Amino acid sequence: MRVFFWAFLFSSGNLLFANPDPVIWSGVGYFVDSGKTDSIYPNLTSLEKELSLSKFLANEFSQNENLIIGGSGNRSSEEGLNSVLIAVTSEKITSTYRGKNFKGEDICDRRYLLGTQVVLYSINSKKILKSLPTANIKLYRDKDSKNRCNNSSVDSITHSSRFAEILWGFDFPKDWLQKGLSNFLTKSNLSEKGVLKQQINRIKNLENVFEKGGQPIGVRDISVTDFAKNQLLGNSEGFNLHGSFGSEEKINKEYKEWLGSELSRWLSDKLNISIVPYYEGEGLTLNLGTTFTDSAEVLNLKKPELSYGFDYVLRGFRKVDAGETSTQKGSIWYVYSGLKFGIVLGDGPDDIKNLVGIPFNQTISRQYNKSDVIDDWNFYDKATQVGMAKVSGSLIKQDKKWLKESSEIPGKEFRKYAKTILNKVGYEK
Repeated sequence: MRVFFWAFLFSSGNLLFANPDPVIWSGVGYFVDSGKTDSIYPNLTSLEKELSLSKFLANEFSQNENLIIGGSGNRSSEEGLNSVLIAVTSEKITSTYRGKNFKGEDICDRRYLLGTQVVLYSINSKKILKSLPTANIKLYRDKDSKNRCNNSSVDSITHSSRFAEILWGFDFPKDWLQKGLSNFLTKSNLSEKGVLKQQINRIKNLENVFEKGGQPIGVRDISVTDFAKNQLLGNSEGFNLHGSFGSEEKINKEYKEWLGSELSRWLSDKLNISIVPYYEGEGLTLNLGTTFTDSAEVLNLKKPELSYGFDYVLRGFRKVDAGETSTQKGSIWYVYSGLKFGIVLGDGPDDIKNLVGIPFNQTISRQYNKSDVIDDWNFYDKATQVGMAKVSGSLIKQDKKWLKESSEIPGKEFRKYAKTILNKVGYEK
């Protein structure tokens, strides 16, 4: 894997000790096999060139006393400082035909997935010290026929602009595309909702840490039951193929990584600790090549060994009708999951001493017109995210309503498990 661009953040061991030294900003990059950058990230590489994003970010960080711009002549990696870089890990577009709406117009849903992460690592040992991932999905509804509901029927300028909207955090006027995005996208109109602004803020507030003395805590394993896989693949009655993760290969890698990214984000936010995210395959052992300078240094970054780990299992989905009138209908979407926590004993899937097991479910409901074209997976995905947020938040302050409706264990047992987790991770109010 080689790196050529920019992205979002994930985090490891919350017990790592604070380091007062500044961090070297090494640039931006992509996680890809050597020589395949343009083919795997065609839209993001074109945006990086058009918007001069490497220079944009370097200028943004140049006035920060906690960051040293790599290659500036002030410091070098030979001094042994920690370094941070941002990398894009996923650029995906999926097109799904949804039929015709009540006007007889064709509906083609296109989902744009941008996976990103920021990595803080030791220059000397090449060990990852902190990281925080995110995966942003944005849905666009186009009026393409079934034969034209594919990625190639949309021009490259439109594809790139949609990823730019995810980065900047708002929908662009149509004339911006014709006149060129570089004439309009600036620091002044970066939205807090956009990936780019969020990652800039995270890097500016990044606390440097020493490598030694830590007990990394992370998302150790993500599993999807065969029952849930069949639903995702559209092989169960009442279920269509998932638009973004509708294959065995995508479920085993991209879907699990999306689940792990969301879980680590919510655990980190709610518990106010650093969480090593789940990464399928190579894990966090990454080969990085920066484009901040003309050189393409390859870094083999090491995944930290976890002391404690969270496991997440997705058990299945269910949709229930909630009444209807002559023109409207109500539905409830259920997601059934489970969270485990324990002492990590090794690298194998069973190498954990479980201390906590919390099965739970989460619902999303909506009333809509019968003429609306509904994508059930949008609601299942949202319910999955809400469930992770709720169970993470309830570890600190129990939501009595949520515990009654969604937790599948008694409140007393949940409180006992929550206390165990908080004690082990060193949570401080």
